[in-house]
Amino acid sequence: MNTVKPSTEFKLLQALFGVYAMLIMSWIPRFPEVKANLGLSNGQFGTLISTGSFGAVASLFLTGHMVHKFGVKRVILTNIWIMGFAYFFIVRTESSGIFLICNIAIGWATSAYHISINAQSFNAMERVYGLTIARLHGMWALGTLATAIISGLVVDHIPITWHVGGLAVFVTLSLTAMIIRLTPVLLKPNEDKEEHLPLRTLITSFRVDWLISGGLVCAVFLEFATGDWSAIFAKERIGVSSGMAALPYVVFMTAMIIGRLNAGSIAKRFQVDQTVRLFALLGGGGFLTFLTITVHIPAEHKTLAFVTTCIAFTFAGMGSSLMAPSFYTAGNQRSPLPSAVVVGQIGVVNMIAIFILKASIAWTAQFTGSLAIALTIPALMLMSTAFFARALKAS
Repeated sequence: MNTVKPSTEFKLLQALFGVYAMLIMSWIPRFPEVKANLGLSNGQFGTLISTGSFGAVASLFLTGHMVHKFGVKRVILTNIWIMGFAYFFIVRTESSGIFLICNIAIGWATSAYHISINAQSFNAMERVYGLTIARLHGMWALGTLATAIISGLVVDHIPITWHVGGLAVFVTLSLTAMIIRLTPVLLKPNEDKEEHLPLRTLITSFRVDWLISGGLVCAVFLEFATGDWSAIFAKERIGVSSGMAALPYVVFMTAMIIGRLNAGSIAKRFQVDQTVRLFALLGGGGFLTFLTITVHIPAEHKTLAFVTTCIAFTFAGMGSSLMAPSFYTAGNQRSPLPSAVVVGQIGVVNMIAIFILKASIAWTAQFTGSLAIALTIPALMLMSTAFFARALKAS
């Protein structure tokens, strides 16, 4: 059997994060178009888009067991193809029912991919020098940035069916090829724990680490909200073009990349809990401050309002940058269970909360008539992450 050099494994793992992000985030800057095609209000669209959490929760609960029983290769390849087909069809429908089915499938497949690739990454950290979860998540952010820029450039020129559908085909084939290349080092069935882990044990061993789960929910919700609503806010509240509406998300991801790719050097100088606490307060506070400034700028000063909006999302991106990697790493260190199971168990709590919170933003915007008011919810939650940062002291 062919072997995979550590340097090659490092590069392929980075590509698996980056290329994957290019697909799953490709349609987010085009949400105003998706919303218009479905003919839905903010409340209806926000509720519909949050239904992916149903598939995600089921996947998060079961995928750790499936990775442990069947190995990474079978699980991840199956879900790469489910994800590819779902994205290919979801941008082609004007039916809320078909959209719902595809969205649940996307929630299932993306969560399964997320668990599998993170479990593989935790395993690879033992043999690949310099590999960190923060760096891999930085590559995910880089892929997201690339696809956000592309989306902004093509939104007025290429139909969403060609853009996202074509990307779905490319990404599905690319990820498949990379996984096959990594076959010799992929986690085999039962490899990450000596004894067999039956499904009953998985259920009875389910524990909620409230500091980790609570911190993660508060930490990442602004990231989710930015993906769902930044383009809609820029287009509907400020009145910029569809192409320019992608820019707040671009600056958000740029700031996140800078933070994540510098996580290693930051960790050498400062304690993780202190850094997370500082980033949470500055990120959430800065976002809230500049969002407030934006909504008080007169309509005739659209350019100034757009600039302050971008500054707000820059604070949000930098503040969010270290959150998910820090809490996932700490959660894995605090649990005796296999890494795939740990990621899944943390994710179950996270996605249930995210579903409720996504709906809260949608209907707050619907009933108040102000998306800005709704976005204060994730901003305050990011700031509250400072309380949960004590869970990171031992990480």
